[in-house]
Amino acid sequence: MLHPPVPPPGPTAGTSARGMNRRTYPTLLSGRSATLLTNGGLLVTGILSSILVSRVLGPNGRGHYVTWQTWAATIGIFALGGLPQVLVLDDWTPGRHKPRELLAPMALTVGAALAVLAGLSAFLRPDWIVFTAAILVVLANQFSALGASEAQRMGRMGIEFNLARIVPQAASLLAMGGLLAVDSGAYPAWLMGVAVCQAVATALWLWYRCDRGRRPSVSARPTVADSVRLAPGSWVTLLQYRFDLLAVTALFRPEIVAFYATGLAASGAVLAAGQSRGMHWFSRQGGTFTDRHGALGRELWRTAGIALAVAAPLALGGRLWVAGAYGSAFLPAVPIVAVLCGVGVIQSVDYLLAHECLIVGLGSRVLLFRLPSVAVVAAGFGLASAQHWPTAAIAVVPGAGYALSSAVFLVAIRSRRSVAPSALPVPEPAAAGAAPSR
Repeated sequence: MLHPPVPPPGPTAGTSARGMNRRTYPTLLSGRSATLLTNGGLLVTGILSSILVSRVLGPNGRGHYVTWQTWAATIGIFALGGLPQVLVLDDWTPGRHKPRELLAPMALTVGAALAVLAGLSAFLRPDWIVFTAAILVVLANQFSALGASEAQRMGRMGIEFNLARIVPQAASLLAMGGLLAVDSGAYPAWLMGVAVCQAVATALWLWYRCDRGRRPSVSARPTVADSVRLAPGSWVTLLQYRFDLLAVTALFRPEIVAFYATGLAASGAVLAAGQSRGMHWFSRQGGTFTDRHGALGRELWRTAGIALAVAAPLALGGRLWVAGAYGSAFLPAVPIVAVLCGVGVIQSVDYLLAHECLIVGLGSRVLLFRLPSVAVVAAGFGLASAQHWPTAAIAVVPGAGYALSSAVFLVAIRSRRSVAPSALPVPEPAAAGAAPSR
C-alpha cells in the first residue's frame, strides 16, 4: 500500500498534484467502500495463508519460513529507496511509464538487493532452494511495489490501485493450494513455491499496466536521482515498521518467531480497520475545515475507536480462535496476540498523524520525527535480549515506538500554523510489495 500524492486545493477530482489529467476518481463513498473491501480481502487471505503455513509446517517450520520471507522482503523494499514514491509523483513522463523507463532504476535496486542477500547468505549458508526463493521474494516485492505505484499514479484510490494490492496475495494463495495438493511439508518447498508465483504474477501485472506503445522513452536519470533523495525517509519508516519482526527473527528461535508472527496476523486485522480512515483522510487532504485541529482530533478518536473495536474481541478471545485456527501448538502465542492487538491501535493513530504531517507541509521532516522512536525500539529490543524478557513483554517495545512517534507528530502538527501540501510522500514500505505470510 503506497500513498497517493496530495492534490493542491481547487482542482477537480481527476487532476493530480502535478496537474496531469487522470481518470475521474470514484465518489468518496464508493472509494472508501472499495478500499475497505480490498483491506478486508487482504486481511482474510493473509490470515488464511498464515493458517495454512502454520498447520502444515508447525511452529518450527513456520518460524524458518517467516524469517526468510521477512529478511528477503525487507532487503528488496529497502533497496528500492524512494523509487515507488518518485513514480507516483513523476511529472516529466506523460501517461504511463514504458517498461524500458523502469529498467535502469530497477537494475540498480535489484543489484543492490542481491548483493546484500548474497552477503547474508554467505553468513547463514542456506540451502540452495532457500537462497533461490529469497531472490524471488526480492523480485516479487520490487515488482509489486512498482506496480502499485504505477496504479496509484493513474488513479489514486481506484480499482486499479486496489487490484495491484491483491495480486501478490492471490498468487500466494494459488501457490499454497498447489503445495497442499502435492502434500509438501518442507518449508524450503513452500518458500520456493510462493516466491515463484508471486514473482511471476507481479512481473506480469507490472508489464501489463505499463505503456507498451510507441511513445518515445523518457530519460531515467531524474527518476534515479529523486529516488536517492527520498531514500533516507523511506528507510527510516521501513526500519520502524519492520524492526520488531527483524529483531525477533534475529534474536529468537524459530518457534518464537512463529508465535510472534501469529500476533502480527491479529494486529493486521486491527490495522486494516484503523488505517482505512487514514488512507481516505489523506486522499482528500482531510477535507476543508474552519477548525482543522478540531477535525483532526475527532478523526483521531474515530480511528482509535474503530481499531479498538476490532482489537478488543481478538485479544479477549485469543485462546479460542488461536487454538481453533492454528492448533494447540500455537497457544503460547495468545499473550503476544493480546499485546500486538493493542500495538495495532497505536500504529493506526501513528499512520493517520504521519499523513497529516504530509498534508500540512511537514513531509520532509518525517525522517527526523521517526528517529527517536526507532532509537527507542532498537534500545528496547537490545535490553529485552540481554535480560531475557518474556516474548509478550518484548511485543510492548514496538508499541512504545509508535506511541513516541505519534506524540512527536502531534506536537509538530499542533505547532504548524499554515496548511500547505508537501511534495514528499510518506512511505509505507512495511506494507509495500508482497507481504510475508505471517
